Amino acid sequence: MQIVSVIGMIVGVAVLIYLTFKGLNGFVASLIGSIIVIITSGLPFWGTLTGSYAASLGSTFGSYLFLFTIGSAYSELMKKSGAAESIANFLFGFLGVKATVAGTLIITFLLAYGGVNAFIIIFAVYPVAVPMFRKANVSKLLMPAIFLYGAVVLNVVTPGAPSMLCITLSEKLGVTTFAAPTMAIVILVLAFGFGVLYFTWAANSLRARGIGFVASESDAELIAGSTGGKELPPIHMAILPYVVIVVLKLALANAMSASDSICTAMGAGIIVLILTNYKYLKGHIVQDFVNGWLSSINPLLLTAALMGFAAVVKICPGFEYFMKFAMLMADKMNPYISAVIVTNVFSGITGASLSGTQIFCSTMADQFMALGTVNAQALYKVVGMAAMGMDTLPHCPTFVMEAQVCGVTTKESYPYVMVMTVITPIVLALVAAGMAIVGLI
Repeated sequence: MQIVSVIGMIVGVAVLIYLTFKGLNGFVASLIGSIIVIITSGLPFWGTLTGSYAASLGSTFGSYLFLFTIGSAYSELMKKSGAAESIANFLFGFLGVKATVAGTLIITFLLAYGGVNAFIIIFAVYPVAVPMFRKANVSKLLMPAIFLYGAVVLNVVTPGAPSMLCITLSEKLGVTTFAAPTMAIVILVLAFGFGVLYFTWAANSLRARGIGFVASESDAELIAGSTGGKELPPIHMAILPYVVIVVLKLALANAMSASDSICTAMGAGIIVLILTNYKYLKGHIVQDFVNGWLSSINPLLLTAALMGFAAVVKICPGFEYFMKFAMLMADKMNPYISAVIVTNVFSGITGASLSGTQIFCSTMADQFMALGTVNAQALYKVVGMAAMGMDTLPHCPTFVMEAQVCGVTTKESYPYVMVMTVITPIVLALVAAGMAIVGLI
């Protein structure tokens, strides 16, 4: 029966990935995948759906409700006020056309570190990036990879990142999101340097092959130099909420839990944003806040549904094989290297770095720490990096959405995404593991 369960688990994961890639609602896809695992593992049908799938879904939804909703409301207000666009315009003006690729990466990273949701960032940066990409003749095929790398990879490796992945790990391991500062700074420098070099090389390589900027129908107005004709807030007013959030995150790091400090800092950022940019939000503040708040429900439900699927996988007999294999690796090889492999598999199973991290925390974190040879701060950084590897497969909902917004196909743009958000995080995780082994934490 265990062999059948292993096969069922693999098929369930494959079906989940396939259906999501084909555009089926992630909640429905996770339910179908769960049913396949339940049947092939001989688990109680309704008992498992209500006791494991639904219970895990509800627990995840409740735990992350305010992180998602407050962050999304802040992102929407930053977008509607024009503050995010003002920051992007300023940086593009400062860096110039020649630094279009690096500028887009920096702007994306800064907005993400300031708390703007990855789903929202593209809507703030894309309108001002298009004219710059056209002037520099850079192919838009690179855009999804740049947005994902800046908003996710660079953000997560940075000390104090407001990422829910970092918050989950830090609270489980009993460290702050500023843990392993030496490792974090070294990895950030490597990640940023490689990102700029790779994207610059890719842009030049595409241009040399005659592949440059190609406008989509929706780009006409942007190329003409208009992003809607609205007045934007001055840079000092636009960036003030961002500064408040970063300062509060630092001040509250040791005063409360990671999730509480992030929610508090972003709540304060919302208040400062409304007060300082009231002129640009007047008449639609409540509507923008509510729209942003509610827009987070679907991504949150998708995350929770994936955790529901993961909960079903965890109790199937076939999962025991994987657990034994993982602990055998931890025993036979260095635990940090084992953590990189195990976390990548978890993220690949669920298709999400947050879900992969949550599975690691709930099933293996305690066992790794019990080995007595693992440093909690080092493990925090290693697992955080590793979780971002196999999560960005072609069915990744954020990638699919960003490709649509940029007007490029997933097939043509994915090779760059694979290099920068699959291969690169795995390599960086192995570098972090190497640093942990020699004690550079």
